[in-house]
Order: sequence, then structure tokens, then C-alpha cells
Amino acid sequence: MIKYGAELVPYHDYGFEESVRALAEMGFRHINLWSSAAPLAHHVNPGDDPRDILSVLDKYKMSPSGLTVYGKSQDEILERVEFASELGIDTIIFDCEADYPDFVSHFLPPIVEAAAARGIRVAVENHLTVPFSSDFESGANEENRWSEGVDNLAQIKRLIRDIDHPSLGVCIAPPHLWVEQESITEVITFLAERKRLFYYYIWDIDRSYAHGVDGLNFGPGDQQLPRPDGTLDHAVLLGALRRVGYDGVASLKCHGTAGWSFEQINDQITKSDSYVRSSMVRAEIV
Repeated sequence: MIKYGAELVPYHDYGFEESVRALAEMGFRHINLWSSAAPLAHHVNPGDDPRDILSVLDKYKMSPSGLTVYGKSQDEILERVEFASELGIDTIIFDCEADYPDFVSHFLPPIVEAAAARGIRVAVENHLTVPFSSDFESGANEENRWSEGVDNLAQIKRLIRDIDHPSLGVCIAPPHLWVEQESITEVITFLAERKRLFYYYIWDIDRSYAHGVDGLNFGPGDQQLPRPDGTLDHAVLLGALRRVGYDGVASLKCHGTAGWSFEQINDQITKSDSYVRSSMVRAEIV
């Protein structure tokens, strides 16, 4: 059975406990924690007392489904592998953090080995090869895209071939595949067949997205959250997850909430959650 969860990232401007409490009050029981570079969420970080973090999660009956670590160096990610182990988290998530040849030859292998030694899986997100910058939500850096990354099905296949390790898999990010004009259901099937589908984002993209211009700017948060009039039919995608027997986490996600009030974030996630749950009924998941 798919584990339905939520990302902490929309609450990047707000406190850890109040954000966890808000998602728990909406009925979520699985939550992905973030320890990424600003302005992305970084509620938890190496040096924090794991007992304090786990105490908050236990208080609200939340299970940590992963640790996301975008925009970090190799050494910083290795620190977070150890941190994930201390938190009892079994999946760490980041994207292609270097041009592909360097990523698979130098950056990624030590992380995979360190994670495997601790029973942790590495989920590489399929992600447009736009280097991370603090102003990514404005569409910056599109002109600086790396020549190679992990952003389409062919490149996902190459990653799985080049590092054939059971602890290395993929976190599927539907908007990035949509930008690349890939079939999301085909990617789901390919990875599931090979036991490399480690994580899945329930995530949409603004219909007005301009290819080759907007880069990582997928629109305001309300246009990234799944909704009845959105770009993607999430019942189709969730149905594909059900058919391949995926029993991992499918997590509600968006960026684009900078400057939002706490109440606005809660309101928009609540609306999207209602649509996602109706999509699960259509997909015969519940």
C-alpha cells in the first residue's frame, strides 16, 4: 500500500514544531524532513539533538519518511547520511549535484557506500540540470544548464546502469519529467521493474510554464500543488504506482511559498490534500 505523506518544504519560513503540527492536524502521518541549502527548508541539521526532533514527531504521531539535502557538498551530504541514521530515516534525497561525469565518478559513489553501510537508500531526484542558486524560484541560471544530468528517462536509465547498486534509486519528480516531455508512467514502470523506485513526489506545475525560459520556476505554490484544474491528472499517476505494486512514500510537494502566511500555506495544502485523496479513490488505492 502506498504511504501518503507530505513535504516540510512549503513551511521553510516557519518553525519545525508548528509546521509538523499543522500537517498532523490535516491527517498526515508521514513527513519528509529537509536539511537543504537556503532558501529551501532546513528545519533539521547535523548538530541538532535527534532526540528533540524525534520527540516532536512522536508528539504528533508523525513518521519521518526521508531526509532531503539539496544544494549541499559531498562532505555535507555524508554528514547528513549519518544524521539520517541517527533519526532512523531510511532514505536520503538529493539531485544531480554536479555535471554528470563528475557526479557518477566522484561525487555519488562514496555517498552510496556510506549510506548502504547504514541501511540507508540514496534517492536521486530526476531534476533539470540547472545548477542550484538561492534565486532558483525566479527561473535564474537557465542559461547555465549543465550538458548532462539526470533529468529525462534516458539519463535515468544511464544512472541506474552506471552505478548498479541496490542502495541507489530514484525519487520521481513529475514536473521535471513534464518539462522534458517524458511519460511519467513509463518512468514509474521502468524503475519499479528494477526495484529502483525509492520515492515519489505528488507535485504539479503551472500551465503557463515557458520551456527554455522558466528553468526551475514552476510557478507559484498554488499552481504547483495538485488540483482539479492542474496540468497533471494525478489519479492516472497514482494508479500507475498502484499497478506496479509501489509501497513506498508518495509525498505532497510544492515550492513557491516564499512570503506566504502560515495560514495561506495551510489553506492551499488542505485544498490540494482533498484533491489528492479523491484521486486516490479514482485510482482505487483507498
